[in-house]
Amino acid sequence: MAPRCGADLIFDYLNKEKVPYLFGAPGHGVMGLMAALPESQGNLKIVTVHHEQVAGFMADAYYRVAHRPVATFSSCGPGSANIPIALANAMMDESAFLAITGNVATSQFNRGTFQEAYRYHQAEFPATIRPYVKRSFQVVRTDMLPLALRQSFTLMTTGRPGPVHLDVPYNLFGEDAAGLEAPDPREWRAGIDARVGASPEAVRQALRELLAAARPVMLVGNGAVLAEAEEEIKAVAELLEIPVAYSPLGIGALDASHPLCLGSVGRNGAYPSNEATSMADVLLALGAQFDDRATSAWLPGSTLEIPPTRLIQVELDPEDLGRNYPVALGITADVRTFLRQLLEAARQEGARGRHGQWVRETAAWKAEWAKYNDEHYRPDAQPINGEHVIRTLRKVFPRDGILAVDVGSHHTWVVSRWDAYQPRTVVQAWGYGAMGFGAAGALGAKLAAPDKPVLAIVGDGGVLMC
Repeated sequence: MAPRCGADLIFDYLNKEKVPYLFGAPGHGVMGLMAALPESQGNLKIVTVHHEQVAGFMADAYYRVAHRPVATFSSCGPGSANIPIALANAMMDESAFLAITGNVATSQFNRGTFQEAYRYHQAEFPATIRPYVKRSFQVVRTDMLPLALRQSFTLMTTGRPGPVHLDVPYNLFGEDAAGLEAPDPREWRAGIDARVGASPEAVRQALRELLAAARPVMLVGNGAVLAEAEEEIKAVAELLEIPVAYSPLGIGALDASHPLCLGSVGRNGAYPSNEATSMADVLLALGAQFDDRATSAWLPGSTLEIPPTRLIQVELDPEDLGRNYPVALGITADVRTFLRQLLEAARQEGARGRHGQWVRETAAWKAEWAKYNDEHYRPDAQPINGEHVIRTLRKVFPRDGILAVDVGSHHTWVVSRWDAYQPRTVVQAWGYGAMGFGAAGALGAKLAAPDKPVLAIVGDGGVLMC
């Protein structure tokens, strides 16, 4: 059926994108969107929440688990003002969802109508959230919707993922959409290949550096998880005999039980990983953000020592190359594509790692760390300590279960002592650190993976913000 109004166009496009869920809280600013539901909902499932921030956190967590964006809706004024924290949380951790916000009617722009932000510019809510989204679209005519919707999803899901905002004035939901049609995403994105590779010379140089190194380490981050490069990480690590550490958002990119896995780095990290990365002579960083917590506040020797460590940094976004550390080799590429190129180059040359002594040294640190934890976090300790709780939960929780972590001291315990056996099984608010994420994140994670058990660890502060 052809779209009858702007709301129909929105629902038609979301269905063409196969968006499974729309999370939000109804209000007068999105009445037109709600009114179109009975006839235009299609396969979309609507989940209403008690607070718009919860909708955003759910959408954020859904993407982290499924790598598939969903959408949120919120009314104008305070309803939409509740969404920026969730958008910022997603933006800082490279997670994507579409935030649809209602605004006042275009006929009332700049009149100071109920809930309009107008003091500096008419209907200016988008200015509130521009730092926290890849793009903010404000449509003022119904015929602007098809382009804005199409571009929103392309922006969200290509390059570095991130949320996008679509601001829709009250009247546009109900205005006539005769002659308009929701675009077909397949026609616009089927030919887009965003998995760019490295130049052959860069691949060869990276291989030479790794083979010549005495103490190489791979540091895998969120970029590796987003690229779904877990099989390639394991293959490169085994072929070239390279220990693997991960930044906190890279948790699970290599099975924690793998002999080459060292755990998380940084001030919240584990002893063997920090020891290895600080002593490495060559560090291959794969989509790893060098933020203050992942580097122990950039203090030389605490987590990293660059230089003299030679940094090979692989990032999809060239803006991140050399942001906090000088690079010996900076490569703009998708992590999975680069690792496949590296594997092919190594196999063509018959190259294999000869780092057995280094691997044994890192294994000794792992054993030392395990012994320390066993001795200091005993089940009979009084009072009970958080690290013991985390380790006990890990023993009883299924290996493929998903852990949603809120912000607080417990987050530190998880990063340092939770063994993740699969990628996308630890969902956390890292870059923005938004408290309240844990419980809502668990809801989004469960909807993304209904067959997996989901556990939320939430502190007293986080409970108050659920």
